[in-house]
Amino acid sequence: MDFYVRVCVRIYTSASAMRNTPQKLSYVYQCNGCDSFHLQPVGRTISKSNSLRYHPGFGPAISQDCSDCGKKFNMGGPIQSAPIHDQEWVAAILADVKSIKERYPAYDRICSTLTAVSEELPDIPLFLCLHNISATLKCTSPSAVMFRSAVINAGYRTSGTHVNPLGLKADAPMHTIWDIMCCWVKKHPVKAQPSHHPGSLILAKEPVLQLSYSLIQEHCILILGDNTTDFYCSPVSGSCISALFSFHANFARAVKSSSKGKDNKVARFLPNPKRHWGPKLRAGRQITGKHVSLLGTK
Repeated sequence: MDFYVRVCVRIYTSASAMRNTPQKLSYVYQCNGCDSFHLQPVGRTISKSNSLRYHPGFGPAISQDCSDCGKKFNMGGPIQSAPIHDQEWVAAILADVKSIKERYPAYDRICSTLTAVSEELPDIPLFLCLHNISATLKCTSPSAVMFRSAVINAGYRTSGTHVNPLGLKADAPMHTIWDIMCCWVKKHPVKAQPSHHPGSLILAKEPVLQLSYSLIQEHCILILGDNTTDFYCSPVSGSCISALFSFHANFARAVKSSSKGKDNKVARFLPNPKRHWGPKLRAGRQITGKHVSLLGTK
């Protein structure tokens, strides 16, 4: 960031609104082997007799061992898992900034940040780093467009993030993310790793990429039985029941795999204005040999 601002805010919130706070928070379980993460809401609500009751959230959200690599989980939080951006406000501010851009010396950086925020999935709090996922499997990384296309073609949503140019948000579960990467490794083989390595344990499983519910509805007809919900294929879609249980990731470029900002050639992550850009030394302190080794002679 170019600068830091201290903001004092007065909040007017009713008691009923404060009771909804636990529903906006979640604990995070992150695997210490493959970095898969899962969220567990802190609170929940129950409607009964025209009233709303507040209760602690159910847990644990996952088993003690990771279902992808078999390692243990680290627990942290709670974090804000509800949307942190008001998309209408972001769009309004972005339009206002563009209308009077001559008043903003840092217009390019402000516009790039707001553009990146406006393209994010608002209901997905955490993001994935494609290079970290590839490092777990010791494979070459697919391009962001190819990975996004595979997620979209599987029936899920995906977007970038304003935090990291390599970050990707997706509403697909973690096992689907690993299935996509396993399909990628099948096309781009890797060297054998020790059997206890998280990547080896993930690649040892045959990819079983299940389609999202929305994509199933597009190609199948839903039958509501007495106790179960079944699907059968319509004559137009052909044989798709097998696709629900054995599906190969499709890396063909999808329509929404690239962001609108990139298509319109709007920069979203600008380089720093100069070398070693960031907070400077506190007033009154002298630059010593330690600082010179970090900042350089110039």
